[in-house]
Amino acid sequence: MRARRSVAALAGRAAGWLSRRAGRGGGTAVSGLAAAWIDPTFVQECVRQIDGAVAVTGTNGKTTTTAALTALLRADGQRVITNPTGSNLERGLAAALLPHLGWTGQVREARGLRAVFELDEWAFASLAPSMQPRAAVFLNLFRDQLDRYGEVDRTAAVWAAAIDRLDANAVLAANADDPAVVAVARRHRGPQIYFGVDGVEGQSELDAWADVRRCPRCAGRLRWDVVVYAHLGHYACADCGFRRPQPTVAVDAYRPRGLDGATFRLVTPEGAQEITTQLPGLYNAYNLAAAAAGARAAGVDLQAAPHVLAALPPAFGRAETIRAGATTLILLLVKNPTGANQTLRLLRTEPEPLDTLVLLNDGVADGEDVSWIWDVDFELLRPSRLVVGGRRADDMALRVKYAGVQPGVGGVEVRPGIAPALDAALQTAPRRLVVLTTYTAMLDVRGLCSNRGWVAPYWQETP
Repeated sequence: MRARRSVAALAGRAAGWLSRRAGRGGGTAVSGLAAAWIDPTFVQECVRQIDGAVAVTGTNGKTTTTAALTALLRADGQRVITNPTGSNLERGLAAALLPHLGWTGQVREARGLRAVFELDEWAFASLAPSMQPRAAVFLNLFRDQLDRYGEVDRTAAVWAAAIDRLDANAVLAANADDPAVVAVARRHRGPQIYFGVDGVEGQSELDAWADVRRCPRCAGRLRWDVVVYAHLGHYACADCGFRRPQPTVAVDAYRPRGLDGATFRLVTPEGAQEITTQLPGLYNAYNLAAAAAGARAAGVDLQAAPHVLAALPPAFGRAETIRAGATTLILLLVKNPTGANQTLRLLRTEPEPLDTLVLLNDGVADGEDVSWIWDVDFELLRPSRLVVGGRRADDMALRVKYAGVQPGVGGVEVRPGIAPALDAALQTAPRRLVVLTTYTAMLDVRGLCSNRGWVAPYWQETP
């Protein structure tokens, strides 16, 4: 088996080199694809050599949470392998492991080495039982890519089956505010840590597009005292007693600063710490709380958390800013109703309307069914100028027309594709341009920015 792993490592490195040489990307997937094809146990065998892995999974926030958790572990003096590019299938994990392997297929300096891996929801279900992570972080469960995953209860079922096969000593960090996540986390035989949001006014009613309304234990109707957003909040079932657990790690006194970030208190059993972050939106406060809970699950002291989280930059494409001449691009990834609606609410906190570019693609990684855009409250969008692009530009133009979006200048401009849409949006040289983009469109527009010399390729920017 070691000989096969050695050959797999060699082939993976060669595939990655050829991909970069040909200008086809950073090799963050193809190198791992080659390695895992030659040795189907490549990831599991490599992970078993190191001192334990932490898996991060959920619908939204995986890349940001993984970056924050990795930063917290490194601040604690630990050496960490991670997959910072968001390549979160088996091939992405294999690609992340490759640079740490010697020519014999053994992990170099494996003792004291940790891994923090972002895992796609279904990749977690297939890989976690064989990887046996020391800790796992469960962020949330929202409707996403129905053509791939189906409804949230289907993903919850495969998570539950995977959790049943985890070691009893593994520590789970789970979102206390998501009833679907709590229901599956409670199946675990071992220790559990919960994180959540306290001290926000929230809403009194669920959003119309919320994915969970009934108790995941008895199917009774859940009641919410506070709805933070979607189906996240403080809930209880009067029929069976299922309710939100008390968070071990909580966000309190959240104070937004629009696109510039936020300030809040991070409350743990050791006390409260003031956190100032560059990451905007309440959803990112959840991500940072999840990272703190994951660090605690991994046995890391959180004393350095304020400094580490304040210095944490946005992950590529997730509130990342790119300077393009006189214009600052702000890339905001939107890929499902919950994430898109939170982003639109974030934009409403800005003091004035902004020039906006919306890019809609229908690649496999986006979900080929784009009907989800009709569950997004585009009625909240109030741009000073609006350009829509991507492969499905016409679909997006129709959606914003029915939403009654009326830009201050020029009406809605439709430019199918990526480059034509970006060029049209930049034509008036706005000071700031907000780019709302699906996943593959984000990679496309960022690649375009890289080719024009505005930003380095994403795989070169992360350690």
